[in-house]
Parts: sequence; C-alpha cells; structure tokens
Amino acid sequence: MSRKLWRSICLVGIVMMAAGCGGKPQVTSVNRPELASSPSPLPTPKNVWMTEFKQLNGTPYLYAPIYVAEQEQKSVLKQIKSASYEYGREYTGIDIRNYMFVHRDNLSAGKLLSNNTSRLLEMEQIGVPAPPDKSNLDSSRRNWIKTVKTLWYVQVLADTNRDKTLTDLDRKQIAISDVSGANYTEVIKDIDKVLLVYPKGLDRRLVFYISDQKHFVADVDIPARKATIKRLPALN
Repeated sequence: MSRKLWRSICLVGIVMMAAGCGGKPQVTSVNRPELASSPSPLPTPKNVWMTEFKQLNGTPYLYAPIYVAEQEQKSVLKQIKSASYEYGREYTGIDIRNYMFVHRDNLSAGKLLSNNTSRLLEMEQIGVPAPPDKSNLDSSRRNWIKTVKTLWYVQVLADTNRDKTLTDLDRKQIAISDVSGANYTEVIKDIDKVLLVYPKGLDRRLVFYISDQKHFVADVDIPARKATIKRLPALN
C-alpha cells in the first residue's frame, strides 16, 4: 500500500471519530410532553377595582368582587346587572380575581386570596334556603339563601391551554371558604371539565368531573373541607 493511500485512510478515520465514531455520542433534541403541556404564566393584572358590596344573608359579612379593570366600568356594570342569579351563583362571565369581605359591626376586612393571579369563575353561597313565597310561586325568593354557611368556588390558576386568557377551558379546581373568606381550602384539583355537581344536603356534594381524559367522582365533605375521590370505570 502506498504511503499516500495510507495517509488518506488515516484522515478518513480521524474525521469519523470527530463525527461520533469512537467519540462522545451526539446530543439530539427530544420533545418533552411535560414541558409542552405545562401552564403558561400570565402577568398579574395591574389595574383592578370593585363596585358594590352585597350582604351574605344571615351573617354579619358583606362582600364585593374584585375585577380586572381593563374594560370600561359602564360595560362591566351592565354585565353585572344582566348576569343570571341562580342558587347563589352570580357574576358569571366577568373576570373576577378576588373578593373583599367586610364585617358590618367591627369593620374588620380581608381578601379571599393573597394575590390576583388566578381567576374565580364562580362563587356559590351554600346554606339554609329561604321558604318559597306562597303568594308568588314564580318569585325568585325560592332561590334565596336565608343563612349562608359556606362559600364554594371554581377557580382557574393558570393558562393551561395557552390562549393567553383564564377561562372555563383551562384546568380548574374547587375550593371552599368560611363566610368571612377565611380558611380558603382547595378540595378538588386538576379538573378539565365539571360534568355535574349533585347536592347531598347542606354538608355534602358529589362532583362528577373529567381529568386527563379520565372520569372521576368526588364526595365532598363541606364542613371538613375534604373530598373522597374515586375514578370511574373506563368508557371503552
């Protein structure tokens, strides 16, 4: 073999080793599903405001929702007046980030949450219902709560579908607080869709929901702030 040919073979071997043959393995990028599905943080709204306070029946507390203030005040007030009120639910569709609670006698006050980064899709008053008005069976009084015992919330913590908004399409959780807004406790997390909330009296509720394409039922003990969760059998 000629010296020139031998030198060419050696050069080829050196190039192959530099390219990975006999050297360190090449690093390739791998898509990580956990990163792709991680929630996208959204900036905390700089401007928030609140309007009217309402009484929590049968308690010494009044409360007011704290809104994002990017939209005009008149527009939001119009939404408040037109929002449906049923079984203690209200302000649906409005971007609520927190609640303020005030004691009517000693004027003590406090917020439900320490910050405004999440969105509260729903706040429901749970308690003893008022008796129906016999003179008017169609009266909305039948939906009133005579004495509010607990407050029930549906909350969105992060933009899980990456549409740059916090909506019902994002992953949710259910939480409970006292009528003063204190003792805020998360009872069910990682909810993709709520299928049904079934009342079992004043102290318990069944929540049927979907999480990660699996079906679950949770038995919520409201006074204890705990939920017993069971996965339902697969549909297929």
